Amino acid sequence: MKLTISILYFFFSLFFGSADIPEEIVTALKQGKSTELVKYFGEKVSVKISNQEDVLSKSQAEANIKYFFEKHAVKAFSSSHISSMNNSAQYITGSLETANGKFRVSILIRNNLISQFRIEDDNE
Repeated sequence: MKLTISILYFFFSLFFGSADIPEEIVTALKQGKSTELVKYFGEKVSVKISNQEDVLSKSQAEANIKYFFEKHAVKAFSSSHISSMNNSAQYITGSLETANGKFRVSILIRNNLISQFRIEDDNE
C-alpha cells in the first residue's frame, strides 16, 4: 500500500508540480510585465519595493509593481539562484537591471503562488 501511494505521489508531482512556474516568472521580470507576475500572486502577498514593505492584496501589489516598472524601465533580469526548499516552496533570487539602476529581486513561492516579492537596491 505504501509503495502504491509513493508511486502515485511521484507521478502526481511530475505532472502537477511547479517546475515551470519559475521560468514564467523570470520571463515576466525580464519583460517588466506586472500583469504576468500577478497571475502567480496569492490573495495576500508580502511586497517590499526599495524601503517600503507591506502585506498587500493582489490588486494593490500589482499596482505597486506596475508603478515600479513604469518608473524603472527594465533592461534585463538574470536569475542567480532558483531552489526548492521542499515540495511546496521555491525561492528565486536575481539581479534586475533597469534604466535607473540595478536591483536585487527575491521571490518566495509557496504552493505555486508568490507569497513574498522583494525588489531592493543593489548596493554591490
